[in-house]
Amino acid sequence: MATRPRNLGERLKVGAKWSSAEILFSLPVRLGTLAILARLLTPTEFGLFAAAVTVIEFVRPLGTLSMDHALVQSKNLSTESIAFASVLALGLSSVIAAAIALGADAVLLLYDDPDVPSLLIALALSGPLAAMSGLLLAVLRRKLAFRELSILTLLSSTIAALASIVAAAAGWGVWALVTGYYLDLALRALFALFLVRPSFVRPRVGEEAHGLLRFGVGGTLSLMLNFWALHGDYVVIGSVLGPKPLGFYSRAYQLISTVPGMLGRLHNMVLFPAFSRAQSDKGYLANALLVGTEATAALTLPLCAWGLVLGPEIIFVLLGPGWEEAVIPFQVLSLGVYFRSGYRFAASIVFATGHVFALSVCQGIYGILIVSGALFGTRWGIVGVAIATLLALLVFYVLLYALTARVSGASAWSFIRVHSRPALGFVIVLATAALGRSWLLTLGWPPVLILITTVALGILALSGATRVLKNRLWGDFLYEQGLTAVGRRAPATEVEDQEHDDLGA
Repeated sequence: MATRPRNLGERLKVGAKWSSAEILFSLPVRLGTLAILARLLTPTEFGLFAAAVTVIEFVRPLGTLSMDHALVQSKNLSTESIAFASVLALGLSSVIAAAIALGADAVLLLYDDPDVPSLLIALALSGPLAAMSGLLLAVLRRKLAFRELSILTLLSSTIAALASIVAAAAGWGVWALVTGYYLDLALRALFALFLVRPSFVRPRVGEEAHGLLRFGVGGTLSLMLNFWALHGDYVVIGSVLGPKPLGFYSRAYQLISTVPGMLGRLHNMVLFPAFSRAQSDKGYLANALLVGTEATAALTLPLCAWGLVLGPEIIFVLLGPGWEEAVIPFQVLSLGVYFRSGYRFAASIVFATGHVFALSVCQGIYGILIVSGALFGTRWGIVGVAIATLLALLVFYVLLYALTARVSGASAWSFIRVHSRPALGFVIVLATAALGRSWLLTLGWPPVLILITTVALGILALSGATRVLKNRLWGDFLYEQGLTAVGRRAPATEVEDQEHDDLGA
């Protein structure tokens, strides 16, 4: 019988608490930064940056051969193998950075704007820095150093955000975004270097190194396909419609990606290392899949409802006037908040068990659907692209969860069952938001008060329904954690106690 690492459940809980605290503090920083920069920079400047950074982030896994993920996933790892991964990643990233800088003008084949090549050259030079940062952070992730990772990430992102705001206020334009991009990478590398204090030894090419390479090749393919799937619509919009529509679309996309991105960090920094430790225990992984899926659905489905109904108010409050073209794409993409969060959770299990090539197949299908759908959707502008992106995301979500169920041994019925209560919560919040917003509009309330009041009404309705129906609409895990936080013990059945004991053992 497979044995799972001792105290893994407790370390997982610690990691979840630290990552949740990071999300709690970084969310207002991210949204505040976005709101300020949207008033200092133009949609065209955001579009130019999105066009250039899409190319850089797409080839980045190729530059490191996913050695950072390989270090975390490997069952056994020596100092010499870490040195091998570091030399390989730094060497490849330097070569890729030089190649991009020398061939930057080729990007004009995709984006017909003379400012993109100079941005691409500037961002390409960040390759070795990003590789070093990723490798050092991978060591901390493998050690399950959740507290250090959370503090490091929060500090670096906050300082970089402030630097971007200052540079934008000084009139640097799109280069203010480049400044924040570089500073974030540099601070992560510096802080991680201080925490890890790596020892420099001679690299060794042995069986461990071969294992790293096998995972790295599959992981690189998977990550590149995933990034293409996530940003293929950017490329289509930028090349077909131009940088200004891309600016509107990318801001809407960034807003709806905020919560999935933060939960993705929780999966990447906490769950992926933990699941890698227990990768041979199917019972553990199946139970974790069901608990995590219900918690994710219960947390994000209300956000989908609010985004769909309150899109005009959210865009006006966060981005200000002049961004009205982003409203409908934002509303459409809001429906995908749960799917983005859910597939990231499922992918952490697939990645941890080493099924990277199967994951790549799913992501390849996703990428094809994204690009082909976006090309077709451009007939109706960025709204058509948003609809095509949502449909492609739905297909990918189903494919990936079918793969995850096979990997973990979870049944299809149990997966459907854990969605029932969060789905009811979604309907309640959607109805409350639609009725509340309609009523407040007739009263002539300003957007910010409509937004705050409607969200408050939704929370009250969901809480009231939970009490009246005696049903945990927030999901068992979130329900019990909430009661624990306010000092009350959650009632649990014998079966529920056993399930949670299994997860935390």
